[in-house]
Amino acid sequence: MSTGGLVRDSRSQSELERSLGALCEEVFSSMQRSDQRTKGERYARGLLLAEGRKSMRNIALQLGPGGEGQSMHHFISSSTWDWRPVREALARHLQLTVTPAAWVLRSMVVPKAGEHTVGVARRVDPESGRLVNSQQSFGLWLASRHLSSPVNWGLHLPAGWLADQDRRSRAKIPERLGANTPGECAGRVVLEVADGWGLPRRPVILEIGEEDATPVLEACASAGLPFLARVGPAALLTAADSVLPERIGQRCSAQGLVSAAAVRTLLRPVQWWDPVEGRARTTRVAAVRVQRPHGRTPDRAQAVAARQGRHRPSWGGPYVNGRRTLTLIGEWSDNRAWPTDFWLTDLTAPPGKLLRLAKLARRVERDAAVVGEEVGLRGFVGRSFEGWHRHTTLASVAHAVRVLDDAPAEYASA
Repeated sequence: MSTGGLVRDSRSQSELERSLGALCEEVFSSMQRSDQRTKGERYARGLLLAEGRKSMRNIALQLGPGGEGQSMHHFISSSTWDWRPVREALARHLQLTVTPAAWVLRSMVVPKAGEHTVGVARRVDPESGRLVNSQQSFGLWLASRHLSSPVNWGLHLPAGWLADQDRRSRAKIPERLGANTPGECAGRVVLEVADGWGLPRRPVILEIGEEDATPVLEACASAGLPFLARVGPAALLTAADSVLPERIGQRCSAQGLVSAAAVRTLLRPVQWWDPVEGRARTTRVAAVRVQRPHGRTPDRAQAVAARQGRHRPSWGGPYVNGRRTLTLIGEWSDNRAWPTDFWLTDLTAPPGKLLRLAKLARRVERDAAVVGEEVGLRGFVGRSFEGWHRHTTLASVAHAVRVLDDAPAEYASA
């Protein structure tokens, strides 16, 4: 897949650094010591400007001669500053400057050569399909059509890391952290933002494995967040649409349901902008009302209604047999005979609007592959749990500076 190069304008490096300085002054205000704020800005500058791997050594070389390497290593791995208020401040800044249309939850699997990097375990690499040593984390991105940037992160720690006291001690894993599944880790990333940061609610687009989705859907339901989740063609769903009266109540594959609905309702062409290919595209969509198997999909509207003292919510999709229905949309790409992509949502909107919303995940895909790689989002090399979080936080700041600097001013909030 071609992601293309970063679009550059005529602004100089000094202007980029001024943008960095202004953002750091805002988002590092929670750091109590001035030397921490200075080091945070210098580290973010190194992430933006250092060539090659974003190792401590390369960042230190970019910053100049002296003892920067050891100083930066301590600042990332052993310092006392809390990354959480920095992330919250960054999210508030992006909310005001970007006006995101959605939050995109994305899994990030990073292959690792050894076994000592914090969180490493044997996992399937989604790119190669092979079983490799890797870290798995989840990032929540604020996304508009023209740019996206991550604001919160969770690193999944397998049970082997949490049960081994020596390993926990070496990685400085807090005692408060207990065992959880990848899906529970991802759900916590969403809830931290939804419950404590005061951001306007946005739909959550799930770009994670189906096996991890249920805890995230529960998190979205408890926070009153609508969701739009990618599912596979074989996902089993219960038909609940009068367009398919002979199938109501039957379990069918997502591909089978959407294909059957397309015969009855006709496919609708939808134009959308593809940031990966850098061009407008037109694909075809069909939609059908469905339910997930009983007990597997939390009801967001019902959860909100319960908190407000109402028995039934006054908005959202209709009920069938006491359960709220969802919308399954399927996309046909490049004149193919069968749908290629599928999404499940509790939003009630026309299929074209839902497809364009889902495509914000393509914006995140592009920005993660191009900008994220440039600023070292995947580049932490170390054994410290806190070090991973601090590095990823500062890489998120550098990422925000880069995408805001690259975006035309008239598009920043589009």
